[in-house]
Order: sequence, then structure tokens, then C-alpha cells
Amino acid sequence: MARRIALLLALAAALAAAPLRDLLETPAVPTPCVPSGRGRFPRHWVGCAADLGAARPLASEERLALGARVDPNRASARELAFVPGLSRRLAAEVVADRERNGPYPDVESLLRVRGVGPGRLAQAREALVVEP
Repeated sequence: MARRIALLLALAAALAAAPLRDLLETPAVPTPCVPSGRGRFPRHWVGCAADLGAARPLASEERLALGARVDPNRASARELAFVPGLSRRLAAEVVADRERNGPYPDVESLLRVRGVGPGRLAQAREALVVEP
């Protein structure tokens, strides 16, 4: 009888080991990271807002790589060239038009730029935002 109880306890321990291990070894849920520019030139990087290092604003190409949108009223021609649907030439046209005619009130206003049509604007719309 003692052998059967010992065998039953050994079987129960063997069956309970895997779920118990999973329960005890589950890693903690990581804290969410808000992307932020850190460091100073030439040693700068994209990290979390809680990381050490001097804070700096994200460049437009970094914002695009992270999936954030770019403001055509603030971005340079180099930064706008990274927007899908805009080439280097069109990015230069956007900046030149902005300097001639003033800032864009909304993304749809980019249609006033020579070379930007409805098709190109549809490609670029998801990557652009006009901030107040």
C-alpha cells in the first residue's frame, strides 16, 4: 500500500512539474517604451523616455522608421524624401512651395505642389500630419 501511495505521489509530482515551472518562470510583462531621442551628436540613439542620456527631439526619418507621422510644415527636403510616394525632387518642390506660399493648413493642401497628384498624395497621406 505504501508503494502505491509513493508511486501516486511521484506521478503527481511529475505531472505538476511542467505547469508549475511555467507559472514560476513566466517573465514579467515589460513596461511600455515611449520612443524618444537620446544623446548628443555624434553619439545619439533612439531609446525609451526613461533611458539615461540627454533628451532630444526625434528626427523626421526616425519618426518615419518608428511609424510616426511627419509634419510637412516643419520637415526639410531630406526628411520629406523618406515619405512614401515622395521623391527627392518632389520633396524639394514641397519645401519650395511652402517657402513661397506659406504653411500647409492640412495634408490635402499638398495638391497645390507641382508634381503631387491624388495618387501620390494617397501614398504619402499615412506618413504625413499637419500639427497645429
